Amino acid sequence: MQLTELSDLLAPYLVPSTPTRHRLFHGRGKTVPALEWLTIDCFAPVLVATVFRAQDDAILQALEASLTAALVALGCDTLVVQHRYDGQAENVLVCGQLPESPLAEEDGLVYKLDFQRGQNLGFFADMAQGRRWIRERAEGKKVLNLFSFTCSFSVAALAGGAESVVNIDLSDPALRLGQQNHGLNGFKDAKVHYLPHNIFRSWKKLHSLGRYDIIVIDPPSAQKGSFMVEKDYPKLLKKLHKLLAPQAEILACVNAPWLDYGWLEACVEENLPGAELAGRLPGAPGFDEAGEPALKTVHYHYRRPAELDS
Repeated sequence: MQLTELSDLLAPYLVPSTPTRHRLFHGRGKTVPALEWLTIDCFAPVLVATVFRAQDDAILQALEASLTAALVALGCDTLVVQHRYDGQAENVLVCGQLPESPLAEEDGLVYKLDFQRGQNLGFFADMAQGRRWIRERAEGKKVLNLFSFTCSFSVAALAGGAESVVNIDLSDPALRLGQQNHGLNGFKDAKVHYLPHNIFRSWKKLHSLGRYDIIVIDPPSAQKGSFMVEKDYPKLLKKLHKLLAPQAEILACVNAPWLDYGWLEACVEENLPGAELAGRLPGAPGFDEAGEPALKTVHYHYRRPAELDS
């Protein structure tokens, strides 16, 4: 790639967006084939570029120069480049200074970013529509947030008036960051549970805190020892009828480029009787895709089958 070509390809994306979005450039969506190795996110005052494949020094220098020149127009003063390849994830501060408490802001809510975590900063911008989905329908509801990570679904649900939320995730540090997210948004004293447990060993505990009017399923696609999506998603779905209220809503998510919507929808149909497909959620702003998105989010209405009570 010519260095001028890199600058020309990026220029249309390095401008303020209306409405505001976090993902400025989504090379992973393959809409710009020459830049499939790059994404750019704006968490003002921090601009974050993620490089998914090793590049020549000249290319990296041209990238850093283009992004540095765009900082002021984007309302930023700090540039971080994350190198995420060869099994590593290193965040490099190129210029500026990280805020003492860097945040992502979305729909009037804030979520803490952690640049010490490695590849995940603690906030997934591609799930914006999922957070809006739960906020719109959470009023008065009991919510179960499976694989909750840093609890952004929980914060959005409480902002929508949820009665209670149960968050469960194997990572205790992620849940602690989730507790901070609740405090930052005024929900420190809300009725929220944080369970640092393996879901498959926690059915009794989850049942004791339910049944739930809304369940969010947003697992990792491949996490050795805890969840492998093709093997474990069906097993999870088979257990949900014990946790769901007689009438409930489900958001079923999969973030795996090798699995399509057909796989997810067939998996739910075969393993959770009573789940009726309501629709697919659109992608988040900025996450343009040439084909099916890596992240699939599907809404289901649940009506408990009568035979389960007979």
